[in-house]
Amino acid sequence: MKKLQLLIIFFYGYLLVYAQDKEYARWIIDSLTAKGMHGRGYVNNGDKIAAGFISNEFKKSGLESFNDDYFQPFEISINTFPDTVEAWIDDQKLNPGKDFVILSSSPAVKGSFELVWQLADTLGQLPDSLIIEQKDLTDKVIVTNLNQKEFEKENRFGSKGVIFLTDKVWWHISNGTSVKDYFQLQVLKDKIPSSAKTITINARNHFYKKYATQNVAGFISGKHPDSFFVFTAHYDHLGQMGAETWFPGANDNASGTAMLLDLAGYFSLPENRPDRSVAFIAFSAEEVGLLGSEYFAGHPLFPLEKIEFLVNLDMVGSGSEGIKVVNGTIFKKEFDSLVKLNSENEYLLTVSERGEAANSDHYPFYTKGVPCFFIYTLGPECKEYHSIYDITQNVPLTEYEDVFRLLVNFESLFK
Repeated sequence: MKKLQLLIIFFYGYLLVYAQDKEYARWIIDSLTAKGMHGRGYVNNGDKIAAGFISNEFKKSGLESFNDDYFQPFEISINTFPDTVEAWIDDQKLNPGKDFVILSSSPAVKGSFELVWQLADTLGQLPDSLIIEQKDLTDKVIVTNLNQKEFEKENRFGSKGVIFLTDKVWWHISNGTSVKDYFQLQVLKDKIPSSAKTITINARNHFYKKYATQNVAGFISGKHPDSFFVFTAHYDHLGQMGAETWFPGANDNASGTAMLLDLAGYFSLPENRPDRSVAFIAFSAEEVGLLGSEYFAGHPLFPLEKIEFLVNLDMVGSGSEGIKVVNGTIFKKEFDSLVKLNSENEYLLTVSERGEAANSDHYPFYTKGVPCFFIYTLGPECKEYHSIYDITQNVPLTEYEDVFRLLVNFESLFK
């Protein structure tokens, strides 16, 4: 009977530990997506506020720093919209972030402009009659159903701006490292009727040629301190588009940052001291084009050849359908070990492989010869991407505990 009681206590104690981990992760996500973080972008120092928060969590876990502090400063060029982004179709006001977004390469613009419709046919071609009809679009705005890349091959007129019709608006800032001479919007199709004649717009930008941002890095010294296992995640997101519209970035990538900080707390415990040192790096400017990880890989705080393996975590808020492992086809031995661990412990529905891809912060390390995976979770429960609806309530952390356990077990293979 006493043995049974001890087993029950152990079992519920085990569950409590992992429930607490998930509770901590939820608190991190809630904190990083709060309005005061300003979308963790480059308006109102959102990136710096988030970096300070992460640094404080590193300090709580007792991580060592590579420098005098946990920060690695660097500079980026970025276009921002800090206060005013407004638009009307005829006399109907559009809601920023919901009905439309302004593309990050857009300049400041203010005024009312005539709409010129250029709709492609079912084959995606603009009829010649539309192309040659207008000789001068200097003060006009084109409305098109072509996507941005297709349109830029066709835009021959030097228009004031372009409206791209879409079923769902989403924002990205990777094209905001320079500013075009015409503005661009994404607008929901049902918010701009075919009878619409004008757009009135007021958008103010601020372009930073050299914006100071920072990566955040710390480590736990292992029993064999001269080699490293590395966990990475980007903490930045899209920031604000105007004074009232901000992008929380709960799944992308507060979820990965939460797991990074949770892993740091786990390995900081004396009973979990790793054999190799474990480094934890939170990158800025991933959304601008992997700039934080690119800077770190080019200016490493410790020699890259000391990295035994690197795991990058980006968008890990779901998991009902398992995980995807980028570079799984490249580092086959390590991938097979990950699959075996998952199968033996019955953690996730599937661990599926993918080839190389320059789609997250693992890639600058991979190009320099560092063995690495980029892991993201699979499942329809996290539907929002680069929208104002990527909020903490839409991130269920479906398989958080099992992904966490799998990562801990995977690290233990590197002795």
